[in-house]
Amino acid sequence: MQLQPGDERYLTAEGVVRTPLALFFILLLFLRGYAAWVISLTFVEDRSRMLQFFYANTEQFVLALAVGAPALLVLVMLTQIREEIPSWVARVAKVAPLMLWLSWLADGVLLGSIIASNWPHFAFVKALLLFSWLVVLWLLLYSRHLKRFFQLVAG
Repeated sequence: MQLQPGDERYLTAEGVVRTPLALFFILLLFLRGYAAWVISLTFVEDRSRMLQFFYANTEQFVLALAVGAPALLVLVMLTQIREEIPSWVARVAKVAPLMLWLSWLADGVLLGSIIASNWPHFAFVKALLLFSWLVVLWLLLYSRHLKRFFQLVAG
């Protein structure tokens, strides 16, 4: 890891690369399908009823899991960041921005499907998801912290 002046704000006191809060927000948005799935597993009587609250059909749920798959790999990568970064983590960090962009595109298709399935009705949750999707676009395009974080982890 080649440090430059100003990089000390990206490190903890122990010298470990600090994960930006923006990345946690992005992962939370992309992993919402997995969160809904885990929550649905807690219902004993009818597990599919909970998923129907979030997704109109099975295809939307499967697409939500596909959107979250690259984000899940990035989340696993984050759990392995230590003082000595493993080589596979550095390799994943090099392609992580691309994986997040692919998740963002697939999430746009999913959001379009969710909004189109119930078009004339306004739903605050759908508007919040659309706004969050646009915030993630801004973060992926302009966040210097995210870009520098992936550079530091990639080595």
